[in-house]
Amino acid sequence: MSFLKAIMPQWLVKFVRPYYHGVLALLGGIYFRRPGDNLVVIGITGTAGKSTTAAMINHILNAAGKKCGYITTVDFFDGDRHYLNKHGLSMPGGWLLQKSLRQMADAGCKCAVVECTSEGLAQNRHLGINFDAALFTNLSNAHLEAHGSFGNYRQAKSKLFSALANSSKKSFFPQKIIGANLDDPTSGFFVSFPADKKFGVSFRGLKVSAVDRVFNAELQGSGSPAVFTLDGVSFAVNLLGAFNCQNAALAAACANMLGINLERASSALAGFNGVRGRMEQVSNSLGLNIIVDYGCEPASFKAAVEAAAQLPHNRLIHVFGSTGGHRDKSKRFEFGKTSAQYADYIIITNDDVYDSDPLEIAGNIELGVRNFELRKPKYETVLDRKASIARALSIAQKNDIVLITGKGSEQFLVLPGNKRIQWDEVSVVREELGKLDIN
Repeated sequence: MSFLKAIMPQWLVKFVRPYYHGVLALLGGIYFRRPGDNLVVIGITGTAGKSTTAAMINHILNAAGKKCGYITTVDFFDGDRHYLNKHGLSMPGGWLLQKSLRQMADAGCKCAVVECTSEGLAQNRHLGINFDAALFTNLSNAHLEAHGSFGNYRQAKSKLFSALANSSKKSFFPQKIIGANLDDPTSGFFVSFPADKKFGVSFRGLKVSAVDRVFNAELQGSGSPAVFTLDGVSFAVNLLGAFNCQNAALAAACANMLGINLERASSALAGFNGVRGRMEQVSNSLGLNIIVDYGCEPASFKAAVEAAAQLPHNRLIHVFGSTGGHRDKSKRFEFGKTSAQYADYIIITNDDVYDSDPLEIAGNIELGVRNFELRKPKYETVLDRKASIARALSIAQKNDIVLITGKGSEQFLVLPGNKRIQWDEVSVVREELGKLDIN
């Protein structure tokens, strides 16, 4: 496919890609003996929270004795071992998806959780997977450059729910289930698809007739631990942010629909230690609260900065950039404006630049910072990402928060000219901390 992409016009590549990936996925299903037919397969889609929710469901099910694996942007788990996702795709191609599901089935897994991205669904990477449940987290403006409009983006997400409706029922699990975060205004669209059972979670006390059951949640604290109740059962999760309470509530509700009581789910999530690169706190001896998060789209970016700002601190130092290439340019300005609302010191740096001008990206972010007139945080630009992290750590003082967003657990960084290098954000932070200790 990479060779064809190089010689074919872009419009033709876009036309051919769904057929190419769809056929590959179907062939993978045949070659690996349709592993999804032997598992209870849960698909999760939405703009944010997919990886964390998937990992939480997996954690609950395994704690309850239902051996489970998962496939996410962050990593793969085959029921026995974890593997970092180093493929550069949030949702792997259909062949690798089927191979991973086969590994789970051969390892004795009874369940599998699959993160389903809009691009992966639009390209038909999910074909050949027999889904039993489809979950929706939330939807906001993201990836519009790839899909052309918000309507197309939503439609791509909906392919998971269409796949669920068209999947055959299994003798060991003869039902199809839809679950949704009902507080998202687009949830009604997703729960309108056919299913045997439908459930939703609401922190706003919503009553929705389109679902069979509403799990009522109440937020009690968004620090670490994040605390909430779900149908009167208390949960405390070692994660930051109100959005992680939404993720945890959806995970617990899904597990409940699979036969795990809420008390058992609460006990399991008390021992959940988070997902790599998702509001991950990096321990250190300097008295700093260092947080690494993905936050690559406006909604998740804002959620991360808001969550950090709510923690006790002297200053909030924020390091971030924005992707280049054909990504939506408007989010650069939005990132700058959002950070300016909360951060005390901003360091603008490179994210994945691709073929864009890094100075132009940084200038767009800076304009967003400057246009927020209610607060005027200090800021500077350090385009080298490693140097920007070193700079943030060198100016940070005890009780400061250093928030680094954009890469999370990704294992690569795309430099100007599309040069890709190996990259692990948390490892870079620890390396730079080590240099400070030496000095």
